[in-house]
Amino acid sequence: MRIAVFISGTGSNLKSLIDAEKNNEFNSSINLIISNKDAKGLFYGKGANIPSFVIKNDNEILEKLKEYKIDLVVLAGYLKKVSDVILKEYENNIINIHPSLLPKYGGKSFYGIKVHREVFENNEKYSGATVHYVDENIDSGNIVLQEKINIQKFNSPEEIQKEVLKIEHNILKKAVKKIEEEK
Repeated sequence: MRIAVFISGTGSNLKSLIDAEKNNEFNSSINLIISNKDAKGLFYGKGANIPSFVIKNDNEILEKLKEYKIDLVVLAGYLKKVSDVILKEYENNIINIHPSLLPKYGGKSFYGIKVHREVFENNEKYSGATVHYVDENIDSGNIVLQEKINIQKFNSPEEIQKEVLKIEHNILKKAVKKIEEEK
């Protein structure tokens, strides 16, 4: 599969995917990186010689996806809602990584440290990460993979965030491999 990775921030999940591809942990190739802003993580793409673009217009994004013959879109910290135009064209071919055990702590206002603060303040015993298909609602698509950890020993949302990020890096590449095997 030819993959496009969408980012909005530091790109640590993008880096983990680039490393996984180099280590032959899946057969697909990352052929395109798109960000909706001048994100810090874009330098990972440049360092790996992957075409990287800042594009805000959904029709232009769709044109790039077609130009690069993309099969799967991976949202890796992409904070913009995917438009209906792109969803229609790539139905069941867009996945997202989310830092909670969906359906808990998902939706429009749940991203980054906000998720972990809520988890911590609600004294949850477990947290983790979820890879899911993207549909017209935020964080509501079918789950591809989910992994949890016991968080009772953690003393802050930041500690939870650090451990959940490790899970994100691990299950995102596993999700790509699983989708390869299913297609």
